[in-house]
Amino acid sequence: MFEFGPIRLRAWEREDLKKVHEWENDFETMLYSRGMPQQVKSYDAVVKYYEKEMDREDRLHYIIELRSSNETIGTAVIRLHDWGNVRRGNIGTYLDKNYWNKGLGKIITLALLEISFYHLNLEKCEACSIEYNKRAHKVLEDCGFKRYGIERKSVFVLGRKWDWYCFDILREEYIQMREDLLSKILKDEMNEYLERTTLL
Repeated sequence: MFEFGPIRLRAWEREDLKKVHEWENDFETMLYSRGMPQQVKSYDAVVKYYEKEMDREDRLHYIIELRSSNETIGTAVIRLHDWGNVRRGNIGTYLDKNYWNKGLGKIITLALLEISFYHLNLEKCEACSIEYNKRAHKVLEDCGFKRYGIERKSVFVLGRKWDWYCFDILREEYIQMREDLLSKILKDEMNEYLERTTLL
């Protein structure tokens, strides 16, 4: 379990799958998070995915909750890779659309960076997003990511092809800007987080 400002990241449990099934079949959620709004999933398919992913040591799946109410509001993942002997993670997340535009995307993304760099000691973190998801691009850039590439016309959505944007941030870049990011994004809750994660 990882508490960070107003949110908590915890392990998936089987009872979460009904909510995940709802999100995986929500047009708007999948339109922006996956670029695959018409790829509907049965509940059995979600269960099979859960069972397969839970056996993988290179996947860290989280359910996102509000600490104040324990309400489940989304999911997140860190996919671990050792390409070229450089330990890296690829992050992904999506929120229940009732919680869009409330600043939670930045908090979740920063939480994943804290886990990746400050707790897992990864060297690099990557994220990808479809061309039209400007909100996600801004979140990533506000958290220190830089766009390093474009997979041109690689996704077909709503009658046309779209580019897939690729972002990354290096460990040394994150550590250099960490305090500023925590202050800007967590605001008054930064000190509580630092107190809980700093040894005397």
